[in-house]
Amino acid sequence: MERVAFVMKVRPGQEAEYRRRHEAVWPEMLRALKDAGCSNYSIHMKGRDLFAYMEVEDFERFKRHMSANRDSQRWEAQMAPIMEQAIQPETGFHEVLPEVFHLD
Repeated sequence: MERVAFVMKVRPGQEAEYRRRHEAVWPEMLRALKDAGCSNYSIHMKGRDLFAYMEVEDFERFKRHMSANRDSQRWEAQMAPIMEQAIQPETGFHEVLPEVFHLD
């Protein structure tokens, strides 16, 4: 299992909209995440800054699955206008943070 932490940022004035959209994540999007091997996924918000954590079976497989999934593509397109920092073209994902400590 790989632990992945990443950061994102919401555009100014879009904080409430970001929360609203995440109160009702589409069932298709939840299924796409699970089908891609994602579990234990959470997003935390401080002001406009977002910190996300998830566990995946294989991060590269996860990225391939999500980038090819139509529901994921539709979700990203819907979220892009309210996000200051979205998917990075060079990595195919958000800015990933290196792990510096872990306690089981």
